[in-house]
Amino acid sequence: MATSKWFISGLAAVILSLAVPLPTKALSPSAVNVYTMWIKLSLNGHSQEEIESLLRNMDPKTLSEVKDRLRKTVLSNLELRNIESLYGMSRDYDDLSLVMNAIRTEIRFAGLETDGELKLQIKNRFGIHMD
Repeated sequence: MATSKWFISGLAAVILSLAVPLPTKALSPSAVNVYTMWIKLSLNGHSQEEIESLLRNMDPKTLSEVKDRLRKTVLSNLELRNIESLYGMSRDYDDLSLVMNAIRTEIRFAGLETDGELKLQIKNRFGIHMD
């Protein structure tokens, strides 16, 4: 009987912990919509300049939030692909070319081809200089 009470109280604690939102900075609803639009435009082949031109009437703060989220997504994807280790193990030009192409692909999918801040973040986090 004591075990079932412990189990129920533990289960209640887990449910309550899942119900309480984590203290993270949430994006505004408009930023989520702009993020979705940005990704769709990027996946349809539009460059960063074209996307920014199409979204030029958006609030600058919202666009800044979206770009920050996109940068974090790219960095997270590169970490998941273990880019730093692959770069460190590169022995010849072909190995290095594969790593650089993987990075360029992530940047292109996010639609941040000309984003200097993202390239600086990649250099600082992974030690890889993007030209």
